[in-house]
Amino acid sequence: MRVNTGATGAPEGPETPAGAIVSVVWRLEGAGRVVGGLLPRGHPEGGVLGKRFVCGEQVWAAEMHPWEQEISAEASLVEPGPPASPARIVVHGPGGDITGYLDQPDLPSGRLARFTTGLRRDARRVRVRVGGRVWWVRATHMFGVRVTRDSDVLVYATHGRHAEFGAGADQLDVSVVLLTLASIPSSAYAPILGF
Repeated sequence: MRVNTGATGAPEGPETPAGAIVSVVWRLEGAGRVVGGLLPRGHPEGGVLGKRFVCGEQVWAAEMHPWEQEISAEASLVEPGPPASPARIVVHGPGGDITGYLDQPDLPSGRLARFTTGLRRDARRVRVRVGGRVWWVRATHMFGVRVTRDSDVLVYATHGRHAEFGAGADQLDVSVVLLTLASIPSSAYAPILGF
């Protein structure tokens, strides 16, 4: 996998919405080019709060909508909150939309949540629930991340500066994982190459 970041405008291509702000462009073996970015608030397709999106040549398009948080060029990432206030994910599969949620079940509720989550980075876990599946995004080592599905199927992992999807990953796995990595701050789980 190759990662390019920092693009300010949408690259040419019919799958990227006009006026989108691109956060990251991946080149994935077997999946081609994948674009992750945002439609800021006020964008005709972005809704009132805006939304994060991922799209690509052979990846199902997916969107993430924040819970009571505006998306803009200045605040373009979605902070995962406790289960009472999850971000909403929509994956546009060939058989119709697949909806789900992203949260941090270990995040304490209340005004001290932000202070206590910074104490143990390795204990942070982000949970994603879409289409009857559950993914866990966890920090590994100093700069890594590991994503498992249903707690025992390795879907995605980083090894130093290399990242790869597991052999069992399908299009729903790839779409959800890439949207999650492109949409939430690295401080929520682990520093990731390109973020």
